[in-house]
This record gives sequence, C-alpha cells and structure tokens, in this order.
Amino acid sequence: MRQIRPYHRTTLSRFLVVALGFLLALPVGAYDFPLSSNAIRDAYFLGNREGGLGDQFLANYRHTIPELHVAEFTSFVRIETPFAQVALHSSRAMNYSAQDAIREFSGKPIPFRIHMEINYKPDAPPDAIKIKLVQNKKEILADSVERSPFYPPTDAYTRLPSIGETIDLVFKPEKIDSSTLTIQIDTPDGQHAECVFDMQATR
Repeated sequence: MRQIRPYHRTTLSRFLVVALGFLLALPVGAYDFPLSSNAIRDAYFLGNREGGLGDQFLANYRHTIPELHVAEFTSFVRIETPFAQVALHSSRAMNYSAQDAIREFSGKPIPFRIHMEINYKPDAPPDAIKIKLVQNKKEILADSVERSPFYPPTDAYTRLPSIGETIDLVFKPEKIDSSTLTIQIDTPDGQHAECVFDMQATR
C-alpha cells in the first residue's frame, strides 16, 4: 500500500522555511559595532534600495526638540552611527559596489557622531549651551567638540543675530552601547530639554 503524506504538513514545512529565510534577511536591530562584513553589506544595500533610506530609518536617527525654537527654527539632534554613515555614504557614491564598501570600511575605525542645532533665543551668546550624554546612568564624554553660532539664513543684504549654536560631537564608537542614549541640553537662560534615542532601534 502506498503511503500518502498529509498535504498540510508539507505546506506548513515550506511556509516555515520561507518565513525563516525572510526573518534571517531582515536587518538586525540595535547599535552595531564593530561593523562586520555582513553589517557593511547590509548598510550598502540599505543605502541603495529603491526609494532611498526611507523616512522611518532616518527618523530613528534624528529627533526634533520642539520646546527649543526661535520662530520657525526648531532645534534638532542627529546621531550618526558607523552603520548609518556607511549607508549614507553608499547612497551618495557613484559606481560603488558592496565590495567597494567592504574594502573601504572593513576593519577601519568609524567614529560615532552627533550633530545638533540648538535654537533658543535671539542674541544667543557663543559657547554657552551645556550638553551631557548619559547611558546606563553614566556620563559619556566626547573626544572632540566643535561649536559655532547659528545664524538664521537671510538674503545677501541682511544680517540677523545668532539664535543658538551648531554643535558637533565625536566619540570613539566603543564608548556607545545599545542601551538608551539620553542627551541633556541646558541653555544659559535656564531652559532644559532632553532628547532620547532608542539604540535598540538603530544600527
């Protein structure tokens, strides 16, 4: 007698294989350092996918701070992880392949960067905003800090006073981990704001 296999088991097995393959193909979450060859390849293909990086990807790396603003100029903070930097570079480079990205970035230090524009009042004094980064209840000190006054864009014949600061922070990537990153901002006129990044939602 010929044995007949139940059809639903075969269908279920095929479904599980396809589902497993789909899950394995998804980008792994959480802050990614050091970057493996696979992570660099993921970043390359993310940067080159149709439609670009996408609003959701970019939203995980850039937060506005609505309570700190002058007129229409709202403050924001943008983090640039090593993974995000590879993805952005790959999206802009011409005639650039995944192999090129691996050769360029594999085994090389890529710093963790933070760019912020903090606007809070007209005639803002220079170098007056205090910034503090905290992870796991510990402060993380930047390896370098660059500051400049932020002037609202105008025409060639108008000069407006500074309304805040542009601040760029650079960190060794091993100083950052996958726990929640809180950026505390204090202005000289007593305003306080916090910007929180879920590092489990970034790479």
